[in-house]
Amino acid sequence: MASSSVANESNTPKWGRVVLSGGTDWPKLGRKSDRVSPGEHPDLTYPHLLRSLRTVKVVSIHTSSHSDHAVAIDIHGFAHLWGRASNSALGLPTTAAIWEDGPLKIRPIDLGAEQGVKFVHAATGRSHTLLVSSDGNVWTAGSNSSGQCGHDPCPEVSPFKLVEGDWLKTNDSVIQASAGNTFSLVLTASGKVYAFGSGEKGQLGNGRTGEHIITSGRAVFDTENIPLLVKGLADRKIVQIASGLQHSLVLDSEGYVLVFGCAGYCRLGLGDQKDVLIPKLVPAFSGEREAQRAAAVFGGPTASAVIDRGGMFWLAGKWKISGDGSAGQPWTTFRYVHDISAMECSNAGLGGVTLWAVGMNDGKPMTVAWGQNAVNGELGQGDDKPKSATKPTPIETLAELDIFRVAPGAHTVYFLAAPNDGLSDLPAHPEVQTPPAHCLVCNAEKGADDSPLECEKCEGLYHLSCLNPPLSEIPLGEWFCDRCLSHASPDYLPAPSVFQEAHGAGGEPAKRGRGRPRKYADHTSHMMYMSEGAGTPMNSGGPMELGTPIAGEKRDRSPDYDDDDAGSDYDVRAATTKWESGGTNKRPKMDPPLQPPLRIRIDSSRPISSKRSAHTISTFLSEYQSREGDATVVVQMQRLVKALEEEKESKEWYLLQFMALFAPSETIFHHLDASVPPVSEYSSRSCGTKRIFNLSYKLWTSYKAIDCHFKENI
Repeated sequence: MASSSVANESNTPKWGRVVLSGGTDWPKLGRKSDRVSPGEHPDLTYPHLLRSLRTVKVVSIHTSSHSDHAVAIDIHGFAHLWGRASNSALGLPTTAAIWEDGPLKIRPIDLGAEQGVKFVHAATGRSHTLLVSSDGNVWTAGSNSSGQCGHDPCPEVSPFKLVEGDWLKTNDSVIQASAGNTFSLVLTASGKVYAFGSGEKGQLGNGRTGEHIITSGRAVFDTENIPLLVKGLADRKIVQIASGLQHSLVLDSEGYVLVFGCAGYCRLGLGDQKDVLIPKLVPAFSGEREAQRAAAVFGGPTASAVIDRGGMFWLAGKWKISGDGSAGQPWTTFRYVHDISAMECSNAGLGGVTLWAVGMNDGKPMTVAWGQNAVNGELGQGDDKPKSATKPTPIETLAELDIFRVAPGAHTVYFLAAPNDGLSDLPAHPEVQTPPAHCLVCNAEKGADDSPLECEKCEGLYHLSCLNPPLSEIPLGEWFCDRCLSHASPDYLPAPSVFQEAHGAGGEPAKRGRGRPRKYADHTSHMMYMSEGAGTPMNSGGPMELGTPIAGEKRDRSPDYDDDDAGSDYDVRAATTKWESGGTNKRPKMDPPLQPPLRIRIDSSRPISSKRSAHTISTFLSEYQSREGDATVVVQMQRLVKALEEEKESKEWYLLQFMALFAPSETIFHHLDASVPPVSEYSSRSCGTKRIFNLSYKLWTSYKAIDCHFKENI
């Protein structure tokens, strides 16, 4: 039976619906290519309900001033992730974005946690994400070049992996996380703060940056992938942490605020621009009167904010382009914002270019915001209002909403709003392209006496008499059909198999079957991906069918697919398997545990560069050699690289030769163009070198994009 929701249940934490404004074209936000006409992923200049989470009861939402991705945590303790996903920021490799119309849903059990564990907090850096669970653990994924994911430095971490810190040795537990550009902080239940990542500006709070010269004119800084205890906090119990791009703020149990990291534009509020390597007390909130101390802290790109215990909003640093508060006139110390001094603030946030405060004014809820250069419509004032505001401005489009949390991102702003009539009046994003004209049950008109009831998520129409059981009157509050309510079920849309294969179910590593890797259809993130193991986990309920395009499915390859990888046309990933010596005709022997194989991805829709091709094959070769690859194949690959650099033959010819080298191993060719019939999958196990070369050439000339996944036999 369909049902309605009027208010929060007493036995659950306070929850709300996700509302957003600003940019939604995640791969292009903040880049020159984002100056495009509105299309499939438009800028939302008016607040919209997030349709995909319309029936999900969200208790917290997390993003940052330097992030274009977000994490929402529901009442079941599950995480819903969407946004820019380059560098595996959301835990999925080779993915440009996870669109907001189908967020990625992750349960703690998918990452190896025990049954009943919930996610309680999250944090997002520029290209990495942290998830905190109720059992005190923290998982990370994404860019890890500086060790900001808490693992040995590498280009990226995927899928989410457990961080092992000293808190595990003392039976302490992580309860909060925050993240900057290339560093992360975690807070434990005992009030200790740990940091890991880059120490370039003192962000780690360990008293040093580790700057040293490695070559003429080039300096590098310390990177710490093992969580370090932040110094100077031994006699304090920290209750909240917050991070900006290159600095952090911590709040202790007595209301004192300490800051450390980059002090550019006086963002630390200490009156100077000298970087702070060990947390330093902020004088503005260290007075004798407890009422003047802090209640919450927030970090922005070049500014910091504090809400004191009286509800006053304080700022320091640079938060404008011109005038007071700009680069030429930053607020060197914390000052309260006079324009909203009469407002009692309860929540706030600093986005990429916007500042937000939520609270009460004369007994009524109010949401104010300001910021310059908000070109994506982050302020949400509508098309007929300016996109920028130099002073705090009440956002009239949010006046009827009961907002209790705001989370500004780099180009998008999120809100949590409790259900009320004003919330139901908001438009939902994305739009329903072809809403039904008649009742979905009887497909007929029954007159004004039985006008259809509209589901607030899918906009489907249902006569009251057609429902099971029938309704005698229109229900109060929100109303959703049975189908949409099922989408909020804890069992709806489990995480992609890439997480389950890596971690197993119930906290134990998955046992794998034999056979070639299978291609799974991921209904959640609207993308296709290859399983990164050999076979299907035996405890997953049997092998899944080979994926086929589902209706309306997108197979996205972003134009900036490689993001920060210098524009390479290929993706090379490491493996831990070793080839059995004795020639390429020998069957390889796998060393448990099975790890992702060496693979190369070729997109023939993009121009091929000899330099890139040679570099990619050289990288693949070095990885292959490190795993004791066959000497004959190594020699052939070296010759290919040399010839490719000299451009003796066409670039396509050399790439096909490179494919042919791996005929003894299992090679799967899979086209990326959904409009082409699924006839392009072959196994070299039965083809041989000559046959696979011919098939490679046929595929290369027939399809605009080819995905070549090289994998050893079992």
